[in-house]
This record gives sequence, structure tokens and C-alpha cells, in this order.
Amino acid sequence: MVDERKTLKCSRCGRDRPESSMRLIDQQPVCLDCLYGGVEPVCIWPIGVVANGKKRSGDAFGTTGGDVSVIRLSGGMSSMMKGLSDETHLTIVWQLHKSRPVKTVFARGWDGRKVGPFASRTPDRLTPIAITDVELLKVEGTTLTVRGLDAIDGTPVLDIKVARKSLEQTSKTSRSK
Repeated sequence: MVDERKTLKCSRCGRDRPESSMRLIDQQPVCLDCLYGGVEPVCIWPIGVVANGKKRSGDAFGTTGGDVSVIRLSGGMSSMMKGLSDETHLTIVWQLHKSRPVKTVFARGWDGRKVGPFASRTPDRLTPIAITDVELLKVEGTTLTVRGLDAIDGTPVLDIKVARKSLEQTSKTSRSK
């Protein structure tokens, strides 16, 4: 829990700010004004949650666990699902809810190259949002079974979109008839 009475000094502008309005960047507190220039935050409500038993791999990149995940959508989403089971691939937008402090330069997990967050797939980001294209295996009520989601167990799902791959497959099938 963040103590609203505790203040930290911003390492960029030197102002004292409440701890809740700071982010750790390279282990130094940076205020939200310095990071975002006074832009107002966006409020997004999750539509569901991931269940898959996956966890983050300690200090390393990646996750533990298998390749199949279940997405349990909130009951109120049932009216939004028409045609979903006809698709083969989806784009899942999800929250990186277990992020750690951000580093501006680090060895990318894929190839070890020194990069920053925007040139990587690190879950440790200023804006904790991720997007993954997945294969849709099954739809049962408001529960989706997918392959290829790199989110961990308990991850909030923010949105679902049909993936381009699914649209292209549908388009090819339609043209061949």
C-alpha cells in the first residue's frame, strides 16, 4: 500500500511529490509530470481474466507453464460475443499487472542485445499494456480457450479483437467459393 503522506524527490525536476505519483526508472524516482507532461491518465475496465497457472520466470524474461490459456470473460460480455467462435485467431489486449521497476537499457531476453523498453517485449513498462495474437481453440459461454498467450495467471484482459490472420483466412475462403 502506498502511503499518500510519504513524498519522494523527482530525480529529473527535483520537486517533492507523493509516492503514488512517482515511477521508479533505473531505480530513481521520476514524477508523472516529467514522464507524461501533464497528460491525464486513462481509465480502462477489464473485461475478463486469464487462467493458466503461468508465472513470471524469476528475474529472467519469459513465463513458466504451457502454451494454452483460458480467458474467463465477465458475464456482462456475453452480448458482445456474436461471431467470435467463427474466428481462428484473436488479438488479446491485456494488463501487465505484475510489472517491476522500469530500466531504460537492459539485455533483451530474446537475443541479449542492449535495448530499451520500446525495442523489447519486456513486461516492465511505463504503460503496463500488452498485446498478443493468439489462436482461438474453443468458445464455451464466456470462456475462451486460446494458444499462444504470454500473459500470466490472473492477468486482467482489457479487450479482444479479431486478428488480421483470421480476417485474411476468412477473406480467402470467401473468394474461393
